[in-house]
Amino acid sequence: MTRLFETYRAIHEQAFVPLFVHDDRDSRLLVDACVEAGCRVIEYTLRRADAHVMIPWIRRQFPRLHILVGSTLDDDGVVRRTRRRHPQLRTLVELADMGVDGFVSFLGWKPENIERYAPTHVVIPSATTVNEAYRQFAAGAHFIKVYGPDLGLVRLCRNPAAFEFCPLFMTGGMTPERIPEAVAAGVVGVGGGFDLMLRDFAGPDDAAHVARILRNCIDVTRTAKRKSWPALAAAEGRDPQAWLDALPHNHPFGDDQTSPGA
Repeated sequence: MTRLFETYRAIHEQAFVPLFVHDDRDSRLLVDACVEAGCRVIEYTLRRADAHVMIPWIRRQFPRLHILVGSTLDDDGVVRRTRRRHPQLRTLVELADMGVDGFVSFLGWKPENIERYAPTHVVIPSATTVNEAYRQFAAGAHFIKVYGPDLGLVRLCRNPAAFEFCPLFMTGGMTPERIPEAVAAGVVGVGGGFDLMLRDFAGPDDAAHVARILRNCIDVTRTAKRKSWPALAAAEGRDPQAWLDALPHNHPFGDDQTSPGA
């Protein structure tokens, strides 16, 4: 089974992905909390000033953890110019050399960059229209990122006339109260930042307490997915092809494309 397929499946089965966005909390404590909560995948965004240091550290310390890098920019010239003010920024090549498993972006990606990286990394660009989502998925994106809590674009992408063409990954305002509605509308993956998760944090500042809060977000999302897609829930833990057959959307594995076991 390829690492790419393992990352893709981990995102689906974990359902809620913790996002490391800009805040003042201890990065290593938050990573420890993710591991304690049983996370298989995290998203470390380049908004965090220590990203260029922490991503290699996480790769060394937790080699089995799937690392998505968020807030990526897919134009090297833009990265070089922007790095003058945000020194933690790295190009896609530099990030790939760090051993990351996937890329997430606040922006759309050029089709040629999706085509270049999708065979080896999970690629999740953003879309603000259904046509933009369609074009990027057609270029090879694995998920399309949409912004919550508004669900208008989700419903357009899940319109029967669109044939449920792509899996949607939603961030923005994804609290435990809002997550079930997003999943019911058609979102298969949710991302939430620690800034939101710990907004009303009143307990001890330790990994165990943060892990309990994170575990609740994961449980709420997984419960909502089981309700919306019982066949997919029943396929969890089964062989790759049975699991792929249960997905409620298109995927890039099998047929004349990439085999999950290749």
